[in-house]
Amino acid sequence: MKIGLIPRLMIGLVLGILVGIFAPQWLLSITETGRALLGNLIQFFIPFIIFSFIAASIAQLSKSAGKMLTFTVSLSYIDTIIACSLAAISSYLIIPQIVEGRTFAEPGANSLPDPIVEIELQPFMDIMPALIFAIVIGLAASWGKAKVISTVVLELKNIIDVVVRKFIIPVIPFFIFFIFTGIAAEGEVSGAIVIFGQMLILIVALQLLWLAIEYSVASAITGISPFQAIKVMLPAYFTAMGTMSSAATIPVSLRQGKKIPKMDNKIADFVMPLCANIHSAGAALTLTISAITVSLITLGELPQISLITVFIIVLGIILTGAAGVPGGSVLATLGILQSILGFNEVGLGLMLALFMVQDTLGTATNITGDGALAMMVNKYFGDRNGKEEETGVE
Repeated sequence: MKIGLIPRLMIGLVLGILVGIFAPQWLLSITETGRALLGNLIQFFIPFIIFSFIAASIAQLSKSAGKMLTFTVSLSYIDTIIACSLAAISSYLIIPQIVEGRTFAEPGANSLPDPIVEIELQPFMDIMPALIFAIVIGLAASWGKAKVISTVVLELKNIIDVVVRKFIIPVIPFFIFFIFTGIAAEGEVSGAIVIFGQMLILIVALQLLWLAIEYSVASAITGISPFQAIKVMLPAYFTAMGTMSSAATIPVSLRQGKKIPKMDNKIADFVMPLCANIHSAGAALTLTISAITVSLITLGELPQISLITVFIIVLGIILTGAAGVPGGSVLATLGILQSILGFNEVGLGLMLALFMVQDTLGTATNITGDGALAMMVNKYFGDRNGKEEETGVE
């Protein structure tokens, strides 16, 4: 019987805690070696993930160029940034009350042994140069000035997509096992579980609040009942929970998007597949809350407002290319968690665990929110009579 990713993550987390509590020092040396090795491997692939996802995403925009594309992409980015801002404000107000000094920035009661061996794997490029280079190459390809490179970028994205699905995602439960073994061995696991449980409740509450805000704004602009629109999109919400992929949910979200009152089918044909790959408000909101929480408990302080502002701005750009890949959002974000917020391997491991555990809800929030964006695009670019024949948008 095939075990899904979430159960495997939970098994890795629970086993890690049990092993960490009872393991002798020699076994902890082995688990620390595994943590260091997998941490280095994941960090090695981060620039590849950022470059391939972003460059390919920008390059593909040329297929549907025009005012409606610019409007939709801008709307998606603004929506994501505002969602992150709401998450950040809520986190700065609430997370310190949840943590209440239970951090493990300092060594725990028990110290961990050194790894048996450490293999240093230097990434081929730093994070920010990879991001900037991806934008330059992607724009050149979208303008039709680099057709060969455009093909190469798209093929690289497909290769990295396979690496993510076939290698990185399968090893994450083992990485989580090693991380939580270390946390439990240092005697800090009980406080961490309490903090993360309350943090996940905050994440779910804000995801639902953000969906309510998106559809309320769309309703104010279009005059369509938000309750009616949300009801139409519920099948897409539950499908996304099952697939954990916005891209895999496109058939359902497209079908439901066309059922929204006054929706021009041509607008739905354009917006729903596009937003499935560029709109990640639910994931971005989760990543922002998780990043602030993990920063507080691992580094001992909240991120500076200037740093979290830069993080949010860059996060919105990065998630534009990672929305359709299961787990792609958090993997593509690991780089800026390191470069901007200064996360170490423990922090990155915690981010992976926290995000993956709720990824189904984040994906569902992303894909359901696409319907609200489609309503707003339809208001300005759709046929006034609503339903049209089901043809693509040129």
